Amino acid sequence: MNKIQCLSIPSLVCLLFFSCHIGDIHGQSGLQLPEETPTVKSAEVMPVLLSCSEVEDPIEQQRCTNEGIMNHIIQNLAYPEEAKMKGLEGTVMVRFVINVEGKVEQVEIVRSLGPLDITASKVVASLPGFTPGTVKGKLVNVEYVLPIRFVLPE
Repeated sequence: MNKIQCLSIPSLVCLLFFSCHIGDIHGQSGLQLPEETPTVKSAEVMPVLLSCSEVEDPIEQQRCTNEGIMNHIIQNLAYPEEAKMKGLEGTVMVRFVINVEGKVEQVEIVRSLGPLDITASKVVASLPGFTPGTVKGKLVNVEYVLPIRFVLPE
């Protein structure tokens, strides 16, 4: 296709044409475009807190990781004064991803309780490092949804 013909065809077709040629050039030169790392909800090997990575049994590693996450939340969760004054209680659902570097990212509230949301997302974002999850020996991002229950003392 020469330049004059391309100008007479809608822009989208030209872009598609040139996109194909760029892909062909990469294929011919042996270069590969980077693959996007998938995000999964369950991995063959789930992420493990670094503090639990020395545990050899996979079931015990997950138990240790679950307990470690719970302990982190209990120790670092501060009930907001505004929520206390309003008598606000309930569960905030927080979605997050443990990425291929073992870091928490993409923290997002999926069920809100207003003033408790910021506190819940901050405590999740502050989780310590993990060994990343894997599928078929390749690192993957793993998505979690964590309920954080707020209950006022009686």
